[in-house]
This record gives sequence, C-alpha cells and structure tokens, in this order.
Amino acid sequence: MSEETPKKKPRGRPATKVKLKHNPKTAKEDFLKKYKDLHAIGIYGVDEFTKEIINTLWNNPEMSFAVTDDNASRLDNANRHFGQRSFSMYRWDVYPTPGFIEEPVVDVILVSKDCYEAVKKRPNPYNVKLILLEEI
Repeated sequence: MSEETPKKKPRGRPATKVKLKHNPKTAKEDFLKKYKDLHAIGIYGVDEFTKEIINTLWNNPEMSFAVTDDNASRLDNANRHFGQRSFSMYRWDVYPTPGFIEEPVVDVILVSKDCYEAVKKRPNPYNVKLILLEEI
C-alpha cells in the first residue's frame, strides 16, 4: 500500500521579485550604457539625477548641454554652478522653456521627474526622445 503524504507548504512569505528604486549612480550607469555615443544632450529640469549625469558627461570634452527648467531659481543655481567650469561658454547653453521641445536643438532630452508630466503634454513635432532617468 502506498500512502500519500501531504505536501508541506513553505513557511514565511512567498518569494516575490523586488525591483529596487533607481538612485543617481545606477541611473547614470544605465544611461551611459545606452547613450554613450551622444555629443549633445538636452536637459529639461535640473534635479539630483540630471546633475549626476551632467557631472559625469562633463568629463567628455566633446559633449555639449542645452538646458532649461520650469523653476527659474533651480536653473539659475545650475547655471552658476556649471557656468563656472572650464570651457563652459562653448558647452553650456541655457534656453527658455517655451519652444525647447517644439523647436529642439538636440535629439535626446533628459527630463527630471517633477517636469515629466508637463513635458508629456507639450507637442513634440520632431519626435525628440524624452528620457526620464528614474525609469531607464
């Protein structure tokens, strides 16, 4: 005779896959893997993620930056910080917010998380690639 023994259920919570939140370092690494051949990049909104990317990409002397932000004081602070670096007059350009997406000067624009909803609502006639670093 064969008796079937009941299977025991594993103790504790069932195993689930956990997706960790991006931090500026991992977002920077992912961005560099995917977009390492760019020579010009747009920044819409300067937060800690975009500052980390700018600091990293600044090491490449061929990289130029087109920057704007809805928050004028945040843009002014970034302009003071990055505008004092060497050769910034050739690499750092600040643009007004209206027309930054509609009449782009770059093909790829990094968007900060707090500006992303406003940017998605704007027309994008040239299909500029909009990247949210937190979700790369």
